[in-house]
Amino acid sequence: MMNTTESTEVREVTVRELVAAFDGKYVNVSPMDHYGIAIEIHKGTIEFEDNLKPELYLVSRDGEDRVTASICIDEDSIESIEEYGGTYTLNFAFCMTSIEISEYKTVEEIRKQYDK
Repeated sequence: MMNTTESTEVREVTVRELVAAFDGKYVNVSPMDHYGIAIEIHKGTIEFEDNLKPELYLVSRDGEDRVTASICIDEDSIESIEEYGGTYTLNFAFCMTSIEISEYKTVEEIRKQYDK
């Protein structure tokens, strides 16, 4: 059953819009393919820092919300970000597989979604 509250059109968004969409939420980051460098985070957060140079941080977190790893991405390294139905695709400006970013869901939440 399709969620009618989410847009079904692909639209390009900014880094700030991406970060705002997941403010206060955990994310899941998955590679679109496996060539070059592939980024995969099962539970993390997204942060943005704009001190000297705009940078996007993908932060991996454990079950107690402790940082286990982080990846810093220069805003200049991002070619585009596309949103489709609550899932965001981040395309890089160099030879690296794109990543999909979506809201993190526990196994229980996923089961409830499919049990309906």
